[in-house]
Amino acid sequence: MSEKIAGKTFSTPEEAGVAPMNPDQIAEALRKIDEGKRIRDSFTPKQRKMMSPKFSDDLSDTEFEEAQKQRED
Repeated sequence: MSEKIAGKTFSTPEEAGVAPMNPDQIAEALRKIDEGKRIRDSFTPKQRKMMSPKFSDDLSDTEFEEAQKQRED
């Protein structure tokens, strides 16, 4: 059953109506991931820019922030 957490709905692929990827799609996705890693690794650490945590942390400054901290402990 779908579960709502912090305003987001989490479902299994079946609940969301998403068909499984076929082997060709999986191979293509893995190829793209490998290409992205190759490009990333071509830069020195000083050339890389770190993404701000505000782009990956949806719970900061919300009512769910305390629950997140408790799960991390």
